[in-house]
Amino acid sequence: MYLELYSNMLWFHTDVFKWTPEVKKEYLKDLDVLQNLVTVPLVALVEETDSKLAKFGLSTGWTKFNKLTLNDTKYDVYTRSK
Repeated sequence: MYLELYSNMLWFHTDVFKWTPEVKKEYLKDLDVLQNLVTVPLVALVEETDSKLAKFGLSTGWTKFNKLTLNDTKYDVYTRSK
């Protein structure tokens, strides 16, 4: 997990190489700790056509709240807050 401060928002990035129930449990635990350390919601971009990543986000507590187009690519913006 890593964060990028851009436009007064914390943009969330994560790399998961092998998803297992134990990885999910630890990921959610770490994500909750992270959110207790910051005072603003986390946000993340998911390309509109990436249904697998969107499903992952929804299954780990992220909510779609906006749309954005960058360089002719359409994205859904997700947020997760405590």
